[in-house]
Amino acid sequence: MNFNFSHSRVSGAVLGVATLGAALLAGCAPTVNIATPQPLKADIAVRLDVYEKTAPTKAKDEQSSLEIAKNRRMRSGEIQQLKNDHVIGEDNNGYLQIVRKPADVKYLAYAHSVVNDENADRSYLYLANAQAQNKPLEMIERDYAQLWNDRAYSGEWVQKEDGTWIRK
Repeated sequence: MNFNFSHSRVSGAVLGVATLGAALLAGCAPTVNIATPQPLKADIAVRLDVYEKTAPTKAKDEQSSLEIAKNRRMRSGEIQQLKNDHVIGEDNNGYLQIVRKPADVKYLAYAHSVVNDENADRSYLYLANAQAQNKPLEMIERDYAQLWNDRAYSGEWVQKEDGTWIRK
């Protein structure tokens, strides 16, 4: 059995079937009402922490990395004692912060002095690393924050990503 169709008849039949299918499908589309009786409400809480990042001072620029490393080594015992006393902790930006203010005003001033000196040296270190690695300063700070968090001893204060302080 041989069937012989001309090209125009086949094309017309295919076109007719396609048109019929499209018409049937268009009639089957459901109507969806997306209107609401009241406007949608969303309760969004936003927290914005603003930190001022300052470039190392000219005096710091003139110091060598070796001098800064020496200063940090000399200060490490003081930092550890402040951590052991639960006065300071490692924040989520790679810097030290006073978490619990001691009652003794002189000890508080001493803690501030140690924290400020260490943070200034860390700032210099982070900026130098960011420039050497051609990375954003914030990325270097986050990397160091993770390093300091990992190195923290049990019982020391560390700040989580959400800003809460915990004792490790």
